[in-house]
Amino acid sequence: MALTREAALAAEHLAIGVTALGKANYAQHAYYGQAFFALSIGLERATKLALVIDHAIKNSGTFPSKPVLRRYGHNLKDLLERMNEIARDYGLSSAEDRLPCTNIHRGVIETLSDFAMNITRYYNLDFVTGAPTTIHHDDPMSAWFDRVTLPILDLHYKPRNKRRHDQDARLISQLIEGDSFVLYHHETGKVLDSVYEASMQTAITNFTEPYTRMYVMQIIRFVARLLTEIGDAAQKKGLADIPSMIDFFAIFHNSDEYFKDRRTWSIYKP
Repeated sequence: MALTREAALAAEHLAIGVTALGKANYAQHAYYGQAFFALSIGLERATKLALVIDHAIKNSGTFPSKPVLRRYGHNLKDLLERMNEIARDYGLSSAEDRLPCTNIHRGVIETLSDFAMNITRYYNLDFVTGAPTTIHHDDPMSAWFDRVTLPILDLHYKPRNKRRHDQDARLISQLIEGDSFVLYHHETGKVLDSVYEASMQTAITNFTEPYTRMYVMQIIRFVARLLTEIGDAAQKKGLADIPSMIDFFAIFHNSDEYFKDRRTWSIYKP
């Protein structure tokens, strides 16, 4: 019962996080926070679930003690690297079955890991109270833009995309600039105070959103595949306390194109 509930909790948090990420933008920035909370919690709990089951498989059904599990802390980068090591034990040797490690994936992991370790989780309150951590670390939304969004733009945003978005933004500006007042803040904190700038940023957000989801989901897919293999191994060992993991993580076993297209995620609404 306990592991069943933990698996469902971890999987649904991942689904909630990736759904919120698809809604996040400069005008609705709270979705970034929602995504960071849910994704960091989901990844931590999913990887620790894998550690617990792996330990039971290798130790005649005995689960690790709480102090042993707590030693892993909240560092998602270390936890995911440990998952990559464990994957070899279960025959996951091909590149598609391992933790993806492009600079975009590293940016996702580093930003979520900082958030999970409480380095940037309370950045806004830390900033107004003068906490020293804000001197050395960026706002998580700004860090995400620099580490994830900009590399995605560098790789996927072609000159033809920029030309079309520029033309559309100029047309919108011509139509409503004189009748509109615009005051927003870019993800990095830069002021957006013109129709053209806001329109361009909206276009960029809409363009990168499917790619951002795809790269995040590639990391989740790796964890889901590993948990499925570990769950199957536990079943073959006759460990009755360990449920089949595919029941909870099947939704994450999909293609990159599916990840890009699907915007709403839940393990209860496949």
